[in-house]
Amino acid sequence: MATKNPEFSVVIVAYNHAKYLAAAVASVLNQTYPDFEVIVFDDGSTDNSREIVSSIADKRVKYVYQKNSGLPACARNKAISLSCGKYIAILDGDDFWHEQKLAKCRKALDTNPQVSLICHNEGIVYDNKVIRFTSCGPYSENMYEKLLFKGNCLHTSAVVIRRDVFFRDNFIFSEKQDLYTIEDYDFWLRLSQVYRFLFLPEVLGYYRITETGAFLRNAEKGSLNMLNLLDSHFERFTSLNNKMRLKMKKRRSSVMSAAGRMYQHNNDFKKSREWYIRAISEYLLNYKAIIGFLSSAVRLRIIYR
Repeated sequence: MATKNPEFSVVIVAYNHAKYLAAAVASVLNQTYPDFEVIVFDDGSTDNSREIVSSIADKRVKYVYQKNSGLPACARNKAISLSCGKYIAILDGDDFWHEQKLAKCRKALDTNPQVSLICHNEGIVYDNKVIRFTSCGPYSENMYEKLLFKGNCLHTSAVVIRRDVFFRDNFIFSEKQDLYTIEDYDFWLRLSQVYRFLFLPEVLGYYRITETGAFLRNAEKGSLNMLNLLDSHFERFTSLNNKMRLKMKKRRSSVMSAAGRMYQHNNDFKKSREWYIRAISEYLLNYKAIIGFLSSAVRLRIIYR
């Protein structure tokens, strides 16, 4: 039975996720820790998402619809504003959780009061099969620079955040157009300068690779946005030695190489090779970009993630 102020608010933002939405909600309702509310925030779906959620007979599940905002950050912020839980757990509408996710995250948060954000490992699912596992983290005392120079080691559906981050300290996901598809990475960068993170070395959730994913559908825009975001942070480093410049070039090259992989996943081998060439030009020793270029040259499709 739901309480007035549940321990967890589970925020599910969905846009045309009807194929996966029932499984996402079911993975929450099957949690061994039952004190939660579920806010399914439908950002203008044109499929039968409403009917799927309406058919779920559980008072803990709330459905909210708005016209499509075009920005996942906007929908996520509005959903969080409607929450009342002590902890905010985010779940994308096409992902799902292990049944002990909330129980283990609650224990970790209770044990570590200095921690504001928890992130766990995930299984990567493609075509309904787990194809590999990802390791988030580990934590660094300089988490900001690790995220900036090593890349994003968190995933939205794997995090639980204390309510105070949003409602006391007024952090929100940026709704700027130039952060479209990378608003989560921008959010982690900002949080890492203020709060302490904790990474659980357990697979407590599953991330689906789908052809409708925003980043895959907007490879060009997302990659250019990422490069601009990185450059805006790099500008803060006023004292640049050769080692720092090399770190920046490696990071920019890795983003370009990732764009190449996205286009290769989408069978656009011409654009894929263009981005791989950019990555190699930025940093000649990027072996992943070199291998990617060669595989793209023979039109070998890969799975991006």
